[in-house]
Amino acid sequence: MEFDPALSFSDNLARFQAAAEGIDADCARILFDNLGLLTRDGDATRTRQAVQEFNQAVLAALDSVPEAPAA
Repeated sequence: MEFDPALSFSDNLARFQAAAEGIDADCARILFDNLGLLTRDGDATRTRQAVQEFNQAVLAALDSVPEAPAA
């Protein structure tokens, strides 16, 4: 999926979400359920903290996903 510069960020994000859900719905849900953690205004320290919180939340969610059987 290519981002369309003529569309808004929100529209491109919605298109990306739809494409991600088509590839792996569980991973897309984990990503978009936690994406709001990255939305922080402020200094670099708060931004770094937001990224750490996002990473921790995504890792915790991924750890709870059952492993697929080996092919």
